[in-house]
Amino acid sequence: METKTWILILRWVNIVAAVVIGAMGIYQLVTFQMFSDFHFYEIWSIFTPIYSLIFCGLLLAIEFKKDFIAEQFQFMMTCFGRGIFYIFLGSVVSYSPTGSSSQQVAGWIWGLTLWLVGIFYVVIHFVGPKSATAGLRDAVSAEYGTA
Repeated sequence: METKTWILILRWVNIVAAVVIGAMGIYQLVTFQMFSDFHFYEIWSIFTPIYSLIFCGLLLAIEFKKDFIAEQFQFMMTCFGRGIFYIFLGSVVSYSPTGSSSQQVAGWIWGLTLWLVGIFYVVIHFVGPKSATAGLRDAVSAEYGTA
């Protein structure tokens, strides 16, 4: 595949992942899932939908070429950095101590999906076609003016 094709595929993967992460955060906030059967030891479940929305914004901003992201979050400019970020996101969204078993299963399914996307990015970084990873890095550098 050509470098432009790889970049387009990776861009769409990022956009779809960001939209789904944002939709999960909005769903959790609207249904107040974090307040059902609330116990003090589960206080961290309040922050999960808020973090999901913040990370959604970060992923969308990186895809729509916001200069602030390129300057402050340089790890997102490489396949390895994005891969580790997706693995972290998979850990965040799979955590659901409250809610019904179907909500917990949905969190685990989406968490596993994000882990697989993260592993895909890390594998591309190490064994992917060098032209594609170099092309991605060069395309990002040319768009943001970074070296």
